[in-house]
Amino acid sequence: MPPPSKPPFRWIACLLALAFVSACTRVGSGGGPGSGNPWTHHGLLRIVNISEPDTLNPVVGNFQIDSDLAMLWGGFLFDWNDENEFVPDLATDVPTLENHGIAADGKTITYHLRRGVTWHDGAPFTADDVIFTWHAVMNKRNNVPSTVGYDLVTAIDEPDSHTIVVHLKSSWAPFVATFFSQSSTPFPVLPKHLLAKYDNINQIAFNSQPVGTGPFIVDRWQRGSKIVFHANSHYWRGPPKLKEIWYTPIPSDSTIVTLLQSHEADLEYYASVNDYRELSHIPGTRAVLTPFTQYGLYALNLKSPVLQQVDVRRALWYGLDSKRILADVTHGLYLPGYTDQPSFLWAYNPNVTHYPYDPAKARALLDGAGWKLGPDGIREKNGVRMQLVIADSSGNSTSSALDLVAQRDWRDIGIDVSIKTYVTSLYFASYGAGGILQTGKFDVAGFSWINGVDPDDSTQLMCDQAPPNGQNIMHFCNAEVDAQERLALSNNDRAVRKRAYDRIQAITADRVPVIFNWYVDRIAIVNTDLKNYRPAHAVTSFWNPWEWDI
Repeated sequence: MPPPSKPPFRWIACLLALAFVSACTRVGSGGGPGSGNPWTHHGLLRIVNISEPDTLNPVVGNFQIDSDLAMLWGGFLFDWNDENEFVPDLATDVPTLENHGIAADGKTITYHLRRGVTWHDGAPFTADDVIFTWHAVMNKRNNVPSTVGYDLVTAIDEPDSHTIVVHLKSSWAPFVATFFSQSSTPFPVLPKHLLAKYDNINQIAFNSQPVGTGPFIVDRWQRGSKIVFHANSHYWRGPPKLKEIWYTPIPSDSTIVTLLQSHEADLEYYASVNDYRELSHIPGTRAVLTPFTQYGLYALNLKSPVLQQVDVRRALWYGLDSKRILADVTHGLYLPGYTDQPSFLWAYNPNVTHYPYDPAKARALLDGAGWKLGPDGIREKNGVRMQLVIADSSGNSTSSALDLVAQRDWRDIGIDVSIKTYVTSLYFASYGAGGILQTGKFDVAGFSWINGVDPDDSTQLMCDQAPPNGQNIMHFCNAEVDAQERLALSNNDRAVRKRAYDRIQAITADRVPVIFNWYVDRIAIVNTDLKNYRPAHAVTSFWNPWEWDI
């Protein structure tokens, strides 16, 4: 199973987690904390996961795991905690309109940086490092996955060594969540004194053994083997409670299960839903289920002749047995979703159209749209047979099971459905590389999407974001959605943004460019001796590693 790719393409081929409406992390069966397991190595945390990074420097990385591990060694202006709040890290306070950190016109943002922070090599952290890293993100010679938000910056002033004033071309509400913070592309601040000498930072030794301001220092990384971190005794919050962390990529879910059962690992933070029942009954462990800003969906290609009528798209949702999917495909661990905003964040609108399983209503909608049953039970209209192709990535049992249910359910209402799978590299490839999603070679496409901490979904829904310009692979275009997106992006008043996102969710639920199959929780299997592991609900689970203790 390939590692999840990192933003800006928030498509995840591996649907590995669980989903619940509540934002409270839940603890499953197993021994209680502090049980004193004889296999515990005090001060050493052994983490296993299926993903191996392509680099330890997310500024030039492509996988989600790059960002997860950067939380151990790196520093951000803000982190995002388990209570869905920003936590100041290298900045001392979050700029807002109320504290005048954001100017009234939204185009000037002031950051006060933390004093007394040092890099792992002892050099002082200053405003120069933040400004340098912005230049590195914007350097066209660097293979940066996204410059969204950073490309709005026209200049950064430095009134003193621990203050920066960022000037934007125009007001953009997600900026504070994006700029070296926990957006869909979380970049840590990099050390100017070590990296300014390079023309580009794509293939440098730093990327395998980075120097940061975080609570742990990278000792060594050998590809295909474990990454070893030791505690940074000069960390600005104080020395971490752990002495050492080992992160080992294991390219097999079954091997991960074996390692946890044999107590050769203490933490799997993103376990497979298919292994949950087995994993949740390992003695000396507990299962931690954390709602996450990730959802599974079917994207509907509105360029498909069969899908251009809204009643056809509504019929597809009514004709899909969501309860059976949740029970059979996700083992009763997922709950349905009806919008792209998670219920535990402020932008969620609960008052949108829902589509309970109702095949009779689905058939009536199709009849009303002019699609009549043929002699073989498949519908036709104007001589065109009602045929759909579900595209998906290969090698994922959860996706495969979902597709088979959809094929059976939609055949029951008179639609001939075939399933076509592609290797992940082709499925999620760019437009120029002929990617299946980007070039629209599908009627219905299954995948998973991860949001950042800001509700911005403009790249998926606005008219001008159809490929190759963005991720609107549905080719959905609605003038009111565009107007509400522009309002939400240009205004820093949360109440104004909330009203805009409520309306966007209502329209998209009504017009059905997307069918939301479920919302996701992440499963962590944790040694009961591990204390203070409190996963965040967005971007990365690893927001507080300096507090972990075993």
